[in-house]
Amino acid sequence: MLTGIDHVIIGVKDLEGASALFTEQLGLTVSGGGRHPAAGTANRIIVIGDTYLELITVIAPDEAQPAMLERLAKGEGYWNFALASDAIEADCQRMRARGVPVLGPTRGELRASDGRSRSWLRADIERPDLAQRYPFLIQHDSSGEERRFRLAGWQQPPHHPLGAVRVSSVTIAVADLDEGRRRFSHIYGLEASPPYTGEADHWEALLAAFPLGNGFQSFELAAPLALASAENSLVDPLPGWEQPLPEPASLRHFLQKVGENLCRMTLEVADLQAARRYLDQHGVTYMLQEQPQAALWIHPDVTCGAAIVLHQLS
Repeated sequence: MLTGIDHVIIGVKDLEGASALFTEQLGLTVSGGGRHPAAGTANRIIVIGDTYLELITVIAPDEAQPAMLERLAKGEGYWNFALASDAIEADCQRMRARGVPVLGPTRGELRASDGRSRSWLRADIERPDLAQRYPFLIQHDSSGEERRFRLAGWQQPPHHPLGAVRVSSVTIAVADLDEGRRRFSHIYGLEASPPYTGEADHWEALLAAFPLGNGFQSFELAAPLALASAENSLVDPLPGWEQPLPEPASLRHFLQKVGENLCRMTLEVADLQAARRYLDQHGVTYMLQEQPQAALWIHPDVTCGAAIVLHQLS
């Protein structure tokens, strides 16, 4: 079963700088990470509930996947996300039975600076690229609190001053929502919700959600509203606002620049007003909307190009 969002991958050019930015300005504390042997990459980990954010960079271009270099050349931001599986071999068998081209599962490993390591099994759709449009499946060598302990660098995951409690959803930008709903449902064997608008987040988008097994997470597809795309076809993106924030034509511009790709993440915080005060105190730019529900969009210039939305924990 696909139980939830295992982790969200954010590609950065300066790993230490990004780690400091997320920890000191955004209040999302980095606590683990290491190098991927023979993969040409290094990462830092931010554990949020049962999900983690992976800040990743290329440290050996000759060893890294070409897709990583190509994606990073377009700018920092989301690369992909992984879906947690509690039985990855069985999930792969079911996908193959539907005619889905699955690669793996294959074993991966990360080594910390102190020599300790953790491993996982991973299965990819179509091609084994970390930076691609389809989320991959993963099953770790540990689970529950032990998994969180290892992810955080073999220590208890730290408190986040921003008040982040969990990742509630991630969103993939697509050009055609109906086609995307059919395609992703076929690949992952999940049922899509009926389409709904992005009005709740003040976003000119049409979306559909795929609920996951844990009951509180989902991944979404988002397509530009046809009318909004037509009305804003001549609108140039504002400098620094090319990610899919709730600006007119922003989702269309994202698709033109990056293509079908993960475009935003929604975090739930314990106290949205306290989170707002924290961001104010640290000079972080954001957009806040109060109606029809409170949603705070953090400017991607201070998130390494990754659009992050904050909601009050429900």
